[in-house]
Amino acid sequence: VENHNRVQTQKCVRTRMTMECVRRFEVYDKWYLPWSYDYRGRTYPVSAFLTPQDTDFGKSLLKFYVESFVDEVAVDWLKFHVATQYGLDKSPIKERISWTENNHTLIEKIATDPIGNLHEWEVADEPFQFLAACEEYYACVIACSRCYTGLPIAVDATCSGLQILAGLARDASTAKLVNVIPSDKPQDAYKVIAEASKPNIPECLHDVWDRKCTKRTVMTVPYNAKPFSNRGYIRDALAEKNVEVHKDVLTQVVAAVRQAMDEVVPGPMAVMKWIESTVAELIKAGATELTWTTPSGFTVTQRLMKPEVEKLQLKLLGCVKKVSVAIGESDVVDLLHHKNATAPNLIHSLDASLLHISALRFDAPLALIHDSVLCRSSDMSILSAIVRETYMHLFAEHDYLNEWADQVGATTKPPIIGDLEPSSVIESTYFFC
Repeated sequence: VENHNRVQTQKCVRTRMTMECVRRFEVYDKWYLPWSYDYRGRTYPVSAFLTPQDTDFGKSLLKFYVESFVDEVAVDWLKFHVATQYGLDKSPIKERISWTENNHTLIEKIATDPIGNLHEWEVADEPFQFLAACEEYYACVIACSRCYTGLPIAVDATCSGLQILAGLARDASTAKLVNVIPSDKPQDAYKVIAEASKPNIPECLHDVWDRKCTKRTVMTVPYNAKPFSNRGYIRDALAEKNVEVHKDVLTQVVAAVRQAMDEVVPGPMAVMKWIESTVAELIKAGATELTWTTPSGFTVTQRLMKPEVEKLQLKLLGCVKKVSVAIGESDVVDLLHHKNATAPNLIHSLDASLLHISALRFDAPLALIHDSVLCRSSDMSILSAIVRETYMHLFAEHDYLNEWADQVGATTKPPIIGDLEPSSVIESTYFFC
């Protein structure tokens, strides 16, 4: 109860702060958002409120200042967006469009009387963005009271870490699982890995074992998540199903999931192991930092040094405890940190590079959320095609992993499977969806 109340209080405070920001800016026709790059090239808004990377409530209040005419393409993407925000983000595109077409009555009720129909939209996955989508769709398509739209429409990468690693390894089997290769409906890597791991987990868990149990582990392993954090993700997923597991059983389950990933996505797992061993070799040979340039021309410098630590004596309730406090950076390279951070940072730098190049080719209003792109509904077909073409150019037509190995000075060749066909990537409907 205390945890629940604390979360509700945080949401309440955040909402009040957001509304104060709204009151200050509502007098302006438009305002600009400053953005910055982190050292890997990922883009983040400097502002704390009313940004594309805000909460569901904050994001629902935003529109692009320059709007576009609602043509047939825009109508389809608005339908897609309404259903996605409701919770159909794993459904095929045609099913999402059909859902919106079959729920005009619901959309009209919500758009015209949101307070009176609160129970209809508060159950959505992204309730406030769903409300905003209903209002835009009702005005532009059902009532036809507006002919222009500025609502940001988002499409997301499917398990971005595995998509990037599949491209680096040019691994067609993994590429298929994460929708890099075309298919009739969205592929589900989490479900495939859950099924592959099931024979090696206790039978008592078989009835509740599904994609939700493996999702966070599969998502985070490409970013070098270790078995300890995997345990927490799986324990929490099972707890949501009212299932408690002994620590020994949890150890067995984590091992089964990681083994299944070795079998189902061999290319990415081999690349990660090679990166870790290569970095260890470079640091032991005297390197103090790693530097590489991404395909978009962004230079990444990874410098990770051990902190200088001072021991302090603190007295608390009569008990003396020693506390270590970092007071600065030493001149000793942190080998373990480099080993754990390089694969995630390489992935982040490449998904950032993918969006850098795509953004330069896209001449229309645009926003970014890590590995997600947002634009007006009339432009989404163009933007999604550009993203697929850019991925094809970066990973299927070029051999960036070997280029990266040369840049950092690796002494061994990376493990590249090499069966990903360049021509297949451009035709994938669900690559960003």
